[in-house]
Amino acid sequence: MTNYEMLLKINDKARENIEKLYNSGKMDLMNKCISYTDDLTKWISCCGEFSSYLLVKEAQNKCLKSIIMCSQGFYKEAIITLRQFLEHMLFAIALSTNDYKYRLWKIGQCDMSWTQIMDGQNGVFGKEYIHVYAKDVNDERSMELLTIAKNVYRECSEFVHGNYEKLSFLTENMNYDEKLMDMYTDYFSSIKYLVSMALFIRFREILNDKRNLTLLESIIMDNLGMLSEVQLLYGTEKGLVYE
Repeated sequence: MTNYEMLLKINDKARENIEKLYNSGKMDLMNKCISYTDDLTKWISCCGEFSSYLLVKEAQNKCLKSIIMCSQGFYKEAIITLRQFLEHMLFAIALSTNDYKYRLWKIGQCDMSWTQIMDGQNGVFGKEYIHVYAKDVNDERSMELLTIAKNVYRECSEFVHGNYEKLSFLTENMNYDEKLMDMYTDYFSSIKYLVSMALFIRFREILNDKRNLTLLESIIMDNLGMLSEVQLLYGTEKGLVYE
């Protein structure tokens, strides 16, 4: 087999996996992942200068690539890329609060620190941080968000570092695997929630503009509508419809 023929064979296998995904009943889960990329683009477009950050664009790119690789049967690579999406987006959000560090990052003198991003006070889910940027969000959510973030980051990292238990899940020859699909979509669901909360907290002030509040209503309600703070913001607890 020539290299050219090998590449065609891999491409055919990827197409076969997409067809199996479509016929498996799991396509609805993947559709939700894809829809989130559109939601994310619309939400970020309302966040001013943040939307032009190179790191944000790269994070969005990682998110879509991750979904594509998962649908093709590259499960390990999809999960690794999904972790990068989480890292890049949360790092971008952290940098958006510190122009000095952002400028240092642009000249290659500031690197991402997961430990700093997860700091219990000043990280993107820290209590003090939540109090400063989103006073109407209960800062007791800090512990929940930090726990979810640390857990899903660790789970995804085990594919990066070659954890035996995780690697033993992987199939040979790119075979379609529903268990790995479910694992991926579970990780995606957690990361989608974390990124949505990080954006909601950091850019809570844009929702003081009624135009943004209305424009983002369906997106925020779809992703965070179960939270009492969001229900109160949109008046759903009182059965109100925002106009």
